[in-house]
Amino acid sequence: MKKGDILDIEITSSGMEGEGVARVDGQVVFVPLCMPGEKVRVMVREVSKKFARASVIKVLEASEDRVYPLCPIFYRCGCCDMQHIRYEKQKQIKKANVEACLYKALGRKTEVNDVVGDGRLFGYRNKIQVPLAKVAGKVVAGYYKGNTHKVVPFAERVREDLGACVMYERGMQDMLDAFLRYADAAGLDCYDEEKHAGFLRHFVARKVGDKYAVVVVGNGKKLPLEKKLIAELTNTGMGFSLYFDSNTKKTNVIMTEDLTLLYGEARLTADILGIKAKVSPLSFMQINDGVRDMIYSEVAERIKKSGDKVVIDAYSGAGVLTNVLAGSAEKTYGIEIVPEAVADADELTRDNGNDKKVVNICGDCANELPPLAERLRKECAGFTVVLDPPRKGCDERVLQAIKSVAPRNVYYISCNPATLARDLARLDDDYDILSVTPYEMFPQTKHIETLVCLERKHMMISN
Repeated sequence: MKKGDILDIEITSSGMEGEGVARVDGQVVFVPLCMPGEKVRVMVREVSKKFARASVIKVLEASEDRVYPLCPIFYRCGCCDMQHIRYEKQKQIKKANVEACLYKALGRKTEVNDVVGDGRLFGYRNKIQVPLAKVAGKVVAGYYKGNTHKVVPFAERVREDLGACVMYERGMQDMLDAFLRYADAAGLDCYDEEKHAGFLRHFVARKVGDKYAVVVVGNGKKLPLEKKLIAELTNTGMGFSLYFDSNTKKTNVIMTEDLTLLYGEARLTADILGIKAKVSPLSFMQINDGVRDMIYSEVAERIKKSGDKVVIDAYSGAGVLTNVLAGSAEKTYGIEIVPEAVADADELTRDNGNDKKVVNICGDCANELPPLAERLRKECAGFTVVLDPPRKGCDERVLQAIKSVAPRNVYYISCNPATLARDLARLDDDYDILSVTPYEMFPQTKHIETLVCLERKHMMISN
């Protein structure tokens, strides 16, 4: 097999990236936009010792699970991975991927629950960040074509309740349309990353409650004709705050800390399961409000039923989950390494009247968790640790700390099945897996959020 070969192959399984997988003379071939049971004609794009990658020329025999994508630019845009797959099949593939990761790491089959979600297959994103380009003299927004930095402009809306990108709702689109009208009227050009020239880089918007935080990212120090943009956004009839982000660096990073409020409130208020959180454009928030609330509610309910009176929320960020869990315990500790996030967590704790129930600790979880947990082990009958790490998973020192102080219950929230499985293998000698539930945080994409509930195998006696 060599680059450029044209092959007719059969797809036999799905990969972790949502692509089809075939074998040709013993060689694994990954083919995006295909699924098991299909026969396809492909062109080989890359060949290595371990695998090859190919792209589809023609579907010769389609699976009964292949559907027509709702988005008209799906096959050219690099945003979604699975719109061509019947939704029930999407869930089956994601569940199987979680099972495969666990089997590889643990060496045994682990029962995984069916994928659950809040019922929204489209229009679920509360945030968009889209690159901008000039096409036929007009500023357009879209997403990058896969593995490139070439913008594929959005098509017209296909449903009244959705945006041009079907992953977000129409209010976000109204904000984007208002911005595009302003950009053309102001005669603004768009950024060319090769020349490091041009002004408009990205449009970012997040829905917080019933208002929108709108950010224009530009290669300059000031947004021209800002009052004109404020007027356009005001004409939508929706509440908003407007910011300008000055990003003059040669970088792929979308937003910087150089953020200026141009209109409205500096931070908008979100209600998350009764917790009021002030959100800035730089705050981390899950992009699917409904599924986030499902996961947080499940963890809170399990803690309440367990009888544990104390909770440690590791990787606690700005403290939203920490404060949600305060309703299920007598004392909740949040550990976070970023000082600014801890300051936000302290403010959030005060605003929600949880000063006596929540303690926010600034420091490396690997350093702060062991002494805290050791003290709690001696002081209370049982305590819980909640892990919600970044995509790379837990620091090994954090897992060693959990093993050494042995909390009764551990709840692990993960956006990466591979690192989740790796970390569970490190805890396997000490903890039983009670349940594994994948949550549909990102319908139509390869991504999956997973909640794993763990219980200590051997009870330890306090000194």
